[in-house]
Amino acid sequence: MVAKKGADRKHDSAAELLGDWRAAERDTAAARTAASVATLAVAAAAAAEDAAAEAESAASSAMEAATRAKSAAEHAKRAAGHAAEAAQMAETTAQGDRARADQAVTTAERVEQTARDRFHGAEAKGFPKD
Repeated sequence: MVAKKGADRKHDSAAELLGDWRAAERDTAAARTAASVATLAVAAAAAAEDAAAEAESAASSAMEAATRAKSAAEHAKRAAGHAAEAAQMAETTAQGDRARADQAVTTAERVEQTARDRFHGAEAKGFPKD
């Protein structure tokens, strides 16, 4: 409702005054609701800003973790390569040791056979005394 100005205001009826009052109440309620909504919007914006900062921090931490994991994987790969080289050298050494052990067995068997043959030869002759 349009409020009247000046001297005409004293001639307003009770209904007009009540209507003005009710309209002002509605405007006040709408303004309070708008203020509450604005307060909630500010709180939501602050929460969104906090969440964005947390997300940025988490993303930064994840990126750092990924970088460290990549570095650790590269170190592990190099270590595995060194271990493979060492294992290959150990295998080569073990093969050489086995060949030498086989030769030692063959030599020991030959010496044993010779000693056995000499013993049996001496036994057959009645163990002559020189």
